Amino acid sequence: MSEETTLQSEATGDEARQSAAAATVRRRAPKQDATLAQAVDLARQAVVESAGADNVGEHVGIDVHEDRLLTHLFACTMAGYPGWTWFATVARAPRTKLVTVCEVGLLAGEKSLLAPEWVPWEERMQAVNEQNHDEGKADKDPQGEHETATSSESSGSDDASETSDSETHTAEADAEPATNGGTPDRKEAPESGTDNQNEASS
Repeated sequence: MSEETTLQSEATGDEARQSAAAATVRRRAPKQDATLAQAVDLARQAVVESAGADNVGEHVGIDVHEDRLLTHLFACTMAGYPGWTWFATVARAPRTKLVTVCEVGLLAGEKSLLAPEWVPWEERMQAVNEQNHDEGKADKDPQGEHETATSSESSGSDDASETSDSETHTAEADAEPATNGGTPDRKEAPESGTDNQNEASS
């Protein structure tokens, strides 16, 4: 690429940036349309049809979007919605005075009570599982622990019973005297008098 071509490209880029900047400066803020601004009753009627007359308060302002597009704001008097605002967006076509209601709804304010941010089910369950794991509760089974403890106590009782029975049989065997034909064995002492007589006669 030649030096002249490079200079032309840079000049073209500068001109484009200048044109964009000029367009930004020339863009003016939207002008509030008088016809739409006066359509407060039409906007209120649209909100009342949606929310009910008892829940719609006074007109609190106008939010201008485009030259022929703006939103009327009304206080919300519905219980449980402090700081909320009803809105009705109205518009009209060029060169006509016919006002059309585009949208009606309820807007939250800075002091409004809002529900917590929605979290997908998978993420909620993952957080619960992590919390239970950290607290050592994820793998606990109270019923299983109770059955295990009962089984251990029963096994210990059986072992103790078997040991007691064995000791009882051993004690009885030790206490039983030796018998011969059902009568105790006795060794009779020799009669000392008879032996002395035999010796004297001899």
